[in-house]
Amino acid sequence: MTLTRRGITAVAASAAAAVALAGTFQVVIQDHSGSAFAATTATTRSDPITERPLDNDCSGGHVTFTFDDGPRENTERVLDALDGFRIDAVFFWNGQRIKGREHTVTRALAEGHVIGNHSWDHANMMTGELPDGTKQTWSPAWVRSELERTNEALIAAGAPRPTLYRPPYGAINKQVDEVAQELDLRLVMPWGYHEEDNIVDTQDYEGATTQEIIDATVQRMRADSIITMHDGQGQATLNSVDALQPIVDAMNERSLCATTEMREDTTGGVLEMYG
Repeated sequence: MTLTRRGITAVAASAAAAVALAGTFQVVIQDHSGSAFAATTATTRSDPITERPLDNDCSGGHVTFTFDDGPRENTERVLDALDGFRIDAVFFWNGQRIKGREHTVTRALAEGHVIGNHSWDHANMMTGELPDGTKQTWSPAWVRSELERTNEALIAAGAPRPTLYRPPYGAINKQVDEVAQELDLRLVMPWGYHEEDNIVDTQDYEGATTQEIIDATVQRMRADSIITMHDGQGQATLNSVDALQPIVDAMNERSLCATTEMREDTTGGVLEMYG
């Protein structure tokens, strides 16, 4: 069984009557938007498909690009493109994928990106269900283990202790978030319920074409937007990479720049609506 945002939205709605959810959270992380971009020789990477990078006065504000589910085989391609476009991004990575890709962690950090926690094995942290359909026994201790193991893997690979987390599928409730807060992790949702939540879910993981990703992002993107893409998938990731040039063109037209700094309200209204 493969869970998607649509499925999780239904689960969250049905659980609302049983669990009271509330809270207001603030996310503050290091801003690398002004950092120098690390140079890497052509012998260690492919040339990014970049014709027109970000180049404006930022008077229109900033947006935050986020990428989920890595690091995997297409993460380096994403890093190539981001470097060429002069975009610093926030990656939410699974702990079990770090081993053997420590060099990817090192590169991402050197190029100004921030790495957050996306659980150990992409489990649904509300139910314990894994991507293959098997199920772990849910408990607060299990949630803590999912997050702590990922923190430990990232730290061992040379990353700072994560301060941000994104629950796989956007599956979140008060119990899960309380455990995360105990670990000093702040919630960043991949989608919001309302337009004013200003989270642009490209739905690349749902099979959106490159043009659909472009249209959805360019239409909704504005100052303080959080844009959700995926570096840990196959064609979905490549579609998002191919969409970046038109998105960057729109950013230059609107004088928007990229930042890794998260605005204060990043919960997408998901917790607040159950208050």
